[in-house]
Amino acid sequence: MSDTSLSFAGQRAFDPLGPTVLSTTTPEGRGLHYIDEGDPSWTTLVFFGGAGTTVRAFGLLEFARTFRQELKVRVISVERNGLGQTEFDPAYGPTEYAADVHWLLDKLEVETCSLISISGGGPYSAEVAAMRPERIRSFHIACAFSSQLTDHPRLPVTEESVRALTTDPVSWWRYTGDSPVHRIPGFADSTYEEAVREFFVRGQMGDPAPLLHAMELRNRSLPDLSAVTAPVYLYWGTEDAAVPIAYMEHWASLLSNVRARRVYEGEGHDVQYRHWDQIIADVATLDDKILISDADGTRLIDGSAVPAALENGGWLGLQPWKP
Repeated sequence: MSDTSLSFAGQRAFDPLGPTVLSTTTPEGRGLHYIDEGDPSWTTLVFFGGAGTTVRAFGLLEFARTFRQELKVRVISVERNGLGQTEFDPAYGPTEYAADVHWLLDKLEVETCSLISISGGGPYSAEVAAMRPERIRSFHIACAFSSQLTDHPRLPVTEESVRALTTDPVSWWRYTGDSPVHRIPGFADSTYEEAVREFFVRGQMGDPAPLLHAMELRNRSLPDLSAVTAPVYLYWGTEDAAVPIAYMEHWASLLSNVRARRVYEGEGHDVQYRHWDQIIADVATLDDKILISDADGTRLIDGSAVPAALENGGWLGLQPWKP
């Protein structure tokens, strides 16, 4: 009788289901929830997600985990006030949050770090940069809100308008049908899970107070960023209706060392996903090269060579973005 058993190379570790949420307590007794993804010896990147997101929203960018690990980029992120598992304190704002981020970085023995903020995470990243500018290795800003620009007034924020979002959180995450995010397997379903986590995971049942508080704080001016001398990278879509490109110019006017403006023609408020691979490459190299793929592989090239590479069948980003 022949041996019909099968043999396998053997999976030696479980594959991650997403970032693991850790917790600690500050000396003031405040509970912090955070993630720490990567080896302590790698380049540390502190991540600031969009408005209303939990610390686990970083998992939506882990479609490029293999690339991030190849480039040895470690990601730390601290959950913001009243969202997800973090209790709400109406007296707690971006300055207090920045102090807690730096306290955690000290606790984790992180000497220098890069920052990446997307969308509503902008004001929080600015507070972190301004509070300890000597710690900042580089500052990456992707379609991020700064402070309210008078040329781009927004609809008034009311408890009623915010409650409409928190009681129907899936509406917070809907992307248009032509958005490139739909090419990422499972992305839409993962955003819906994140939406429910944001406003229900502690049993807060869609309480609008934390998100309303965060939106009201957007009317504050950004802190003085003149002491931030680290290289700055900006990423924007020309068709971003949520955070128009004027906000990119506002950031540029506040920061002294803008190394790269990466402007994507015809793209909207999903640049942080479509070009996350470029952001990670910039964090790892602190260079001004562009990530390009073609049939021969993926590489970083000088900006002057990009038109020819695209004309010869290449595309921006990693291999899975092939048109």
